[in-house]
Amino acid sequence: MPRDVRHLKEENFNFRVSADLKAAFRSAAESENRPAAQVIRDFMRIYVDTHQAPDPDYDAWFRDKVQAALDDPRPSIPHDDVMTEARSRLNARIAQTAKRGD
Repeated sequence: MPRDVRHLKEENFNFRVSADLKAAFRSAAESENRPAAQVIRDFMRIYVDTHQAPDPDYDAWFRDKVQAALDDPRPSIPHDDVMTEARSRLNARIAQTAKRGD
């Protein structure tokens, strides 16, 4: 049966490394049953994700939310009080679910 898999056009990326580093990397990738090229692609994706500029719209939205929280005139709620309330609600939900037999 023919496969209907559509790939984006892929390109080669050539770079130089020492023979020792190449051998060690290939061995490490093979020890995890992964092709070395896939590991490199994964590293590249992670690097791009962590180093690209934030979306300006999201950044503005986030800054507005933070500023609104800082400007909120209501008194702050201590962390321990929030956690106690959250645990109480969670435990009540767990008990409710257990009673229904879910």
